[in-house]
Formats: sequence, C-alpha cells, structure tokens
Amino acid sequence: MSGRTVVLTPGLEGADGLATLSRLVTRALAEPAGPSGPAPVRVLSLHDAPRATRSTSLDVRGAGGSRLGLVLAALREGARGAGPVHVVCLHLHLGPVALCLARPGSRLTMVLSGIEAWSPARRARALALRRSGRLVAISAHTAERFREANPWLGRRDIAVCHPGVLEPAAPAPAAVGGPRGFALIVGRMASAERYKGHDLLLDVWPRVMAEVPGAGLVVVGDGDDRARLEARARPLAASIRFTGRVSEAELARAYADCAFFVMPSRAEGFGLVYLEAMRAGKACVAGPGAPGELVEDGVTGLVVDPSEPEGLLKAVLRLFREPATREGMGRAGAVRVAREFTEAHFRRRFRAALGVPP
Repeated sequence: MSGRTVVLTPGLEGADGLATLSRLVTRALAEPAGPSGPAPVRVLSLHDAPRATRSTSLDVRGAGGSRLGLVLAALREGARGAGPVHVVCLHLHLGPVALCLARPGSRLTMVLSGIEAWSPARRARALALRRSGRLVAISAHTAERFREANPWLGRRDIAVCHPGVLEPAAPAPAAVGGPRGFALIVGRMASAERYKGHDLLLDVWPRVMAEVPGAGLVVVGDGDDRARLEARARPLAASIRFTGRVSEAELARAYADCAFFVMPSRAEGFGLVYLEAMRAGKACVAGPGAPGELVEDGVTGLVVDPSEPEGLLKAVLRLFREPATREGMGRAGAVRVAREFTEAHFRRRFRAALGVPP
C-alpha cells in the first residue's frame, strides 16, 4: 500500500469480538517494513495501555482509556510527515477522532463493526461517514440495519466483509468441568446486552432437564449482569455451571468438550463465537440476522426465533437427543470455517474491500 496506514480501534487487547476484529484487521494490513518497503501500520488504541509497542509491521500507541489522549495522538499523527494517509476506523464512535487524521488527500475507511451502527449517526459521526471513501460492514445484516437507521446516505455502496477466526490456543490438558453432556454459551453478561439470550436459556432449562435427565449448560463469560443470572439459575444449580472468564486454552477445551453451542441472540452484529464453535466441530443454535449468515439452518446448526421459546426448546432437545445429527452438523461447520472463515480468507476479503493489493 502506498503512503501511511493508521488504524483507529477501541482496543487490541481482550477476548471480545471487537478486540479480535481489531487484531484481524491490523494483521491483514501489516506488511514487513524494509529499506524500500512500507512503514509499519500505526495503530491508535483507545483502551490499550498508554505505551508504544513497535515491531517491523505494527506500531501500536495506547491511550489508556483517555479519549483526550487518543485525540491528541491523532492530531500528532495527522501532523506527522507528508504524503497520503489511509485511515481505517474500526468503530463508528471513533469517527470524530478519525477526522483529526483525515486531512486533504488522505483516505478514510469506516468499518461498521456491530450494533453501534444500527442507530442514527449524528454530528461528527455523520461527518466522518460523509468524509469516508469506503464503508465496510462485518455482516449483511449490519449493513442493512445501518441503512435503515441512516437513510440520508442513500444507496451508498457498503462492502460486506465477514471476519474470520484467529488461530486457536492449544487446548488445556484438563476439561473445563461442569455437568456431563453439556451445551455451551459464550458471551459477555452485561445488563446492556441482555439480547444475547442467557435469560431465554434459563427460561427453557427446567423443561430441558425434565426431558433430558443429566443435560447440562456451561456459561462462559463475565459482566455486570452475571450475579443476577446466577441468582436466577440457583434453583437449577445441579445442571448449570458459570465459569466466569477463562483462558484461551480453557475456552478451546470448552468448545471441544461441549455437546453443542447455543446462543439465541436477537441482536448480533456478527458473532465470532459461532465460528469458534464451528471450527471445533460443534453444531450451533443461533438467532436470525447476522448469526444466520454463519450458521446454515439444518446444515451446520439450527436457527431459531428468540421471541418463540418453544422453537429454542425444540432445537436444544433435538441436539441433545440426536448425537448423529449434531455430529454431522459439527463436521459441516468445521468444513465451512476452513473453506471461508480462516484468518487468511479474511485478509484477502478485507484487502479487496479496501481496494489494496492482496
């Protein structure tokens, strides 16, 4: 790529989907620097620690959570050197910061990375969208919801670029624990993100236990809503286990040990956890929208309507009762991930969406 590339991100560190997307993007754009080669990709991160980390391909500057610090870093970067700058902004809320970098002659790419793009963009965010030369969405569903919320953009082209999965850590030698024959849900338990479906699973689980004795549920993740959910699940404690946050290796073991994965979310911008489960050869129960772009109903899993608990119950019971069905779906999911959703596939997709050489 000609000129400098600067990536604006909420953060590279962490296990959440946005941090994973940020690592995918920076690695996709990074090219080895040399005497006549491109300079390292500069990464300006809002939440990463306030230090500089430099390699031959990446130069990361964290603002330690300070938005003012990020703005100042962007102003310094915008004033540094001459020549074109390609700014890649990985969250719509950072659009105003991107304007500090997008001086005349530069290029700005805005990435629509989730549900923050499903509401109307105002003021500086709208200005950043108007200023951007390219819009990239992580799912067709997110692109559609963005258009519905921002009709003033008309039918402007939005490239859809599904993320992929990073290479997994080696599985831990010991199992994650919990009931034998368990379903798995992985996700942040935040009071602002109750759309992920934890409550819906707790609603149907007494009937699951009655129909499939010994069936268990392992809940991986943490957040400010965890205590409430654990209190709700206390009468079902014999079959439900909350693990809190786990290491990458422990998460890989949980995917490997579970019977199937279930997250009946009604508002996912994408859903990397489905791909992680599919890569491990597990059938998935998912909600519609973006997860339905990953989970093929009846092929790699089952897509249910989160507003209809009976549909979720039937899907969970079917996968517990039909091991051959879930194993066949798991094999199909692993094949699909290997065919479409590796990090190498993402690199090609993302660079093509940005119009840069592969």
